[in-house]
Amino acid sequence: MKPLPYALGVYWRLIGVQIRSQLQYRTAFLLEMFASGITLFLFFASLAFVLQRFGALGGWTLGEIAFLWGTVEFAFGLMDMIFSGFDPGSFGKQIRQGLLDQLLLRPVNVTVQVFGSEFVLRRLGRIGQGLAVLVIALSLADIHWTAA
Repeated sequence: MKPLPYALGVYWRLIGVQIRSQLQYRTAFLLEMFASGITLFLFFASLAFVLQRFGALGGWTLGEIAFLWGTVEFAFGLMDMIFSGFDPGSFGKQIRQGLLDQLLLRPVNVTVQVFGSEFVLRRLGRIGQGLAVLVIALSLADIHWTAA
């Protein structure tokens, strides 16, 4: 097995190839990223309208729900962007088409190759929306940060 710096170098090269291929059609990429962010924003806006009408939902205020929503959207978007090579749709397709056998024959760590096989850059819309809601939630929620 090759050392870790070599594996990381291969990973970053594979990610670079994925990014360049996704940015071939810049307008389509930007529109898809924008649509992803807007869709999630509209989901949250509808929840905010419900909470504005009723004040709280099961004792949870808008700020607390926004904090939870933003944290989950940011974390899930990041996970979906980085680990999408192991997504059942992508990984299962590799197995059915025999592409996993090709990866096993290469002198590079299989995990690194699967990680680098699918990198969904358009998830930046979801990550950006999650961060925006999280920043707004920090001003709305009465959160007392402590070390305990």
